[in-house]
Amino acid sequence: MPMGRPARVIALALVGLLIAACGGAGPSSQDRLANGTLIVGLSQEPAIMNPWVSEGNLQATHSLTLPVLYPLWRLTPEFEYEPLLLDGEPEVTEDPFTVTYRLKEEATWSDGVPITAEDIRFTLETCLNEDFAIAVRAGCEKVDMEASEVVDDKTFRMVFTEPYAPWRSLFSNAAGSILPAHVLEGEDFDDVWDDGLTVASGPYEFESWNRGQQMTLTRNENFWGEETPGFDRVVLRFIEDSTVQVQALRGREIDMLSSQPQIDLVDQVGGLDGVEHEVVAGGVWEFFEFNHGVETLEHDFVREAIAMGIDRNQLTDVLIGQMNPDAEPLQSLVYVNSQPEYEPAFDRWEFDPEGARTLLEDNGCVQGDDGIYSCDGVRLSVDYAYTSGNELRELQFVIIQSYMKDIGIELNSQTQDAATFFGDLWPSGVDGAWELFNQAWLNTADPNPSLGFWECEGSMNFRSYCNEEVDELIAASRTELDPARRAELLHEADDLMAADLPALPLYQSPVFLAWSSQVVGPQTNPTDWGPFWNIEEWGPR
Repeated sequence: MPMGRPARVIALALVGLLIAACGGAGPSSQDRLANGTLIVGLSQEPAIMNPWVSEGNLQATHSLTLPVLYPLWRLTPEFEYEPLLLDGEPEVTEDPFTVTYRLKEEATWSDGVPITAEDIRFTLETCLNEDFAIAVRAGCEKVDMEASEVVDDKTFRMVFTEPYAPWRSLFSNAAGSILPAHVLEGEDFDDVWDDGLTVASGPYEFESWNRGQQMTLTRNENFWGEETPGFDRVVLRFIEDSTVQVQALRGREIDMLSSQPQIDLVDQVGGLDGVEHEVVAGGVWEFFEFNHGVETLEHDFVREAIAMGIDRNQLTDVLIGQMNPDAEPLQSLVYVNSQPEYEPAFDRWEFDPEGARTLLEDNGCVQGDDGIYSCDGVRLSVDYAYTSGNELRELQFVIIQSYMKDIGIELNSQTQDAATFFGDLWPSGVDGAWELFNQAWLNTADPNPSLGFWECEGSMNFRSYCNEEVDELIAASRTELDPARRAELLHEADDLMAADLPALPLYQSPVFLAWSSQVVGPQTNPTDWGPFWNIEEWGPR
């Protein structure tokens, strides 16, 4: 049976993308590991080391600061909150909504100073300080600072202005790490940690950073946790090129690799002797937004035809399935399918190209001699924006472009470098600068940070989408303290958005981690905690 156009395009694109996998053995790094040094290859280097400010609000910064600076909670691979600095679960009371935190008695900074409730107070004040370029203040502004208080050295009572359901998310990642008041009081917080962290609460301390090459962390000798870190020194080597990454792993120049997965990279690492690896569905999910404010996409039936015209099962299998055979399309704009609350609201949009063409024609669209439909005199020629230099996104565009041609819609490539893409192009969607906008988002255990995408006046709504009923459900979810009822509210919002199509979810990007079989302890974590979430448990075999 001859292949249709999408299948031919996929086959040809994959021929260009795949590289034959090869294996090999190099000198063992066992002696180096036994002597207490672990070398980790990373595909991205941070710009600065302060995860709280805008310039440091990137996964590259977050991953490297979490072994040094602890928040109150840790997120496990199961998207569960685990007390970290806390001595058990906080006490929660209502009228007014209040959370009382108790810090572990043994928790200390690397310079020997105890971690106290004063540090929590200082962290909140820093989050609310308008003089600093704090990346995310969500939740901090819900705290009544006048009513909140330091109860004793290890106890802080946080009073909220109203019930706040996502209260755990306040201090659960790098951008919620607890700050040392005795070190930072009076400092310019925007700049003080550009080049390194001066004190640690986690298992490792920052030692040095040779920009463009590597960063070194050393064991915190005053670490108070139950586990003693198994390595004296962790060297983080920045290797952008995936070919060089594999060579370094094969030659035992590095002992671990955390990188953006690509088909050829995963294939080659899988062929290496003495190297273990994991690929799992991550918290990062791929989607594209529909701009409701442009004439090509203002009609529901056009957005619906596009959703019906894309075979998301095939797309996921081609782009992700070879790396993660368990991958499946994402069917929600609120939860990822790794989360227990996940429900497939978008599964209504099954692949139906014939139905897509019929839908356009039933709404008066006329197909031109070139096969492209026009609706109300508007030719369905649509720009599809995505970041340049990303092989997976380029292949994704080619495949979706072919799907669209099959249903009579012309799809045009609109690419920009990442800085221009997010800094200039995305916000300009309100002025019609893009029509379809392809990007990804990292979910945390709580969906609240991403909900601003979909609210009428949301800080990340550049697509002219507004549904007041969705707004009401989202607002109600923020004050609903019963987890089951809160999930119901967000499922209702998700169902409404599945009908409106402010965006179409595609799939969860995989998380990839590889390590020498001489290292014990590593485990992938799909949350924003990244590969170093349990680094204190690592050691030589």
